[in-house]
Amino acid sequence: MSRFSFTRTLIVCTAITWCLNVTGQITQEPTAVWETTDPFVIDRSPAKKKSMSAVQLDSAAEFAKHGGADSLIVMRRGDIVYEKYWNGKKRSDVQQMYSATKSPFVFVVFRAVQKGYIKSIDQPITDFVPELKGKGREQLTFRNIMAMESGLAQAQALDQEDGKMQRSHLDAALNREVTDPPFSKYLYNNAGYRILFYALEKASGMSIPELTAQELFEPLGMEGAYWVELKKDGKHMGYQSIRMRPIDMAKVAQVMLNNGKWNGKRYLKREYIKDMSTAPSPEANPSYGLFWHLNGGDFFLSYWESDRVDSRLLPGTPPDAITNYGSQGQLVTVIPSLDLVWVRTGKNPPSTLWVKNGHVAQLSAAVVEAVKE
Repeated sequence: MSRFSFTRTLIVCTAITWCLNVTGQITQEPTAVWETTDPFVIDRSPAKKKSMSAVQLDSAAEFAKHGGADSLIVMRRGDIVYEKYWNGKKRSDVQQMYSATKSPFVFVVFRAVQKGYIKSIDQPITDFVPELKGKGREQLTFRNIMAMESGLAQAQALDQEDGKMQRSHLDAALNREVTDPPFSKYLYNNAGYRILFYALEKASGMSIPELTAQELFEPLGMEGAYWVELKKDGKHMGYQSIRMRPIDMAKVAQVMLNNGKWNGKRYLKREYIKDMSTAPSPEANPSYGLFWHLNGGDFFLSYWESDRVDSRLLPGTPPDAITNYGSQGQLVTVIPSLDLVWVRTGKNPPSTLWVKNGHVAQLSAAVVEAVKE
């Protein structure tokens, strides 16, 4: 049997895409599904054996459940100590990760470096997407885009206009100019992120789904995973995000925890993990690395407006934690000092990552509280 399959049209509403599958509107459609059976068995261990409190984990799970979660997975010292699903979900169900997709996507970028498709993450994007030249966009690189400090114009109004005009992701980037020097200003910028799809496709000679299958789905055994493609009247407009099982997002977290190793083998260079988990410009934002949020800064910047909040992202969680947040509360968190990872998926929680000591911070603190030594 082929490792790929195709499923029927997937129609999902988001903030910037249309919901109806009719002529002239943007729809979301599944790409090839990675069907190969997951070869990796992650051991389960009683919480007590991993120095965690089962009672406290149950309490954290109740908090997650009442906050709209569909799943909660906790791993410690390489084993699963807690795994729970709600709302009819089960382990085999893939779930749309929205911006939490950036966590595994940055792996694909660094794997492209390892394979020699790109020279380094400091290579200009215009080397691969020459139509971007002009309006200062020659300064865009993989690194400054992944740091959200590329200087490419970003505002909520621009995103809304892209949605209203139903622009392709490439057209959205072409409609923006550079407004700041690289690494001088942090702005959470999805338009910049999506340019990387085009650059990697040109660099590798593969589509993003093909490249991701080769460099992510297969090495980590992401059974059932696939990209969601955006189309308008059959024309490719870009990609939305990856749908994967929550357990696969836990694998991504474990790779980070293991400094680039998976299943005992080197998957990414240790230096790449350090790049992802280090703020390239602490003055601009000490709480963001490369497509990963960091918990060690004494302030962070909010999502839309980049307003300064004088707090760590996750008070109550050790400062070495790194995390990612996708729309509707798709969460993955790595805490190296505790040898701990946790994943939450589901519907909109009462508050997002960017609310000081909000639901996300409280959930993380509840999981951490379960650690006894």
